[in-house]
Amino acid sequence: MNNTEKINSFSLSTIIVSLCCASFYGIFSSYIVNKTKNASLISIVIGFIISLIIAYIIYRFLKIKEELSYAGKIKYLFPKLSIIINIISIICSIFGYILITYRLTTFLSNQYLINTPRYLISLLIIILTYYTASKGIETVIRVSVITFFISSVIFIFDFSSLVSQINFDNYLPLITVSIKDIITSSLIFACYFSIPIIYISIIPMKNINDKNKFIKYYYLMITYSFIIIFISLFTCIGVNGYKVTSLFDYPVYSTLKRIKLFSILDSLENISISAWFLFIINISNMILTYIFNSFKELFKFKKKNQILNIIVMSITFAIPNFIFSNNNFNESYDYIYIPIIYLSITLLIIIISLIKHCIKKRTLRS
Repeated sequence: MNNTEKINSFSLSTIIVSLCCASFYGIFSSYIVNKTKNASLISIVIGFIISLIIAYIIYRFLKIKEELSYAGKIKYLFPKLSIIINIISIICSIFGYILITYRLTTFLSNQYLINTPRYLISLLIIILTYYTASKGIETVIRVSVITFFISSVIFIFDFSSLVSQINFDNYLPLITVSIKDIITSSLIFACYFSIPIIYISIIPMKNINDKNKFIKYYYLMITYSFIIIFISLFTCIGVNGYKVTSLFDYPVYSTLKRIKLFSILDSLENISISAWFLFIINISNMILTYIFNSFKELFKFKKKNQILNIIVMSITFAIPNFIFSNNNFNESYDYIYIPIIYLSITLLIIIISLIKHCIKKRTLRS
């Protein structure tokens, strides 16, 4: 990113909503309900508390050398290992991009475009996100701001339309699973919810024109994201009960089918679920922007577009067909656990970076 580019704290913080919420609707919402049943709400509350700790760790990482992006910070802290660490981060990001776009492709194929080959749907998503990301971070942020307001209106409309259908008996009994299951789900929620926030490190803190306000918006948007997820899950269980909710691969979408306006208009879930589409597109844009910028910064590519086009397109098409070829893959929730490895690696890199930074500061003072 060019050092002359500036962006304000609010605009940047809006992307946090997409980073936190994107994986909930289409990836781990069904898993959480199946794993913890009515205790799902307790599980995500615990996960949110853990997420705040992770978010603080990420924020401290952002404050390291504010003029540098993620790749630059790693190079500053680990001069000899920076290429290896950054390549690992890029690989993790590519897998994250593949999973996110795969789940959106699967949803569109199953619900809307049944007769359309999945590779065509995937290609359209890739082209859209690639085009937006190639325009630079400022374009991505502008899309994010628009998404923030649209998704907020949709969220308010959805909840107000369904609140009258909530049956509080559906929340009882509150705990019917082991503490181990609750803790496991909480940790998985915390990983999916908070670690993707690291992608805002694409923009050096120095490039935020009112960075003194950023910390306020940072935690505000994280909290707002959790409120969206909590109320969404609260509504799903309250309207359908956990037994019915657990039957759906996309619980939120299935619950939104209950919305009817003036008893005339139905199928409004097609409009409501568009918020998830926007979240997915935004997080995909951020991941690709990170990959593009990291390649450029690491290897000083001058003609990055052609090289990255071949890399991203090839990997994104090849790996999903290899990983997701097993028909039992979705049923066993294996797609939930694979990204945990990559998310954990990302968090480990951040923690080690903070420790390294503290040691470096003490050495300089001495």
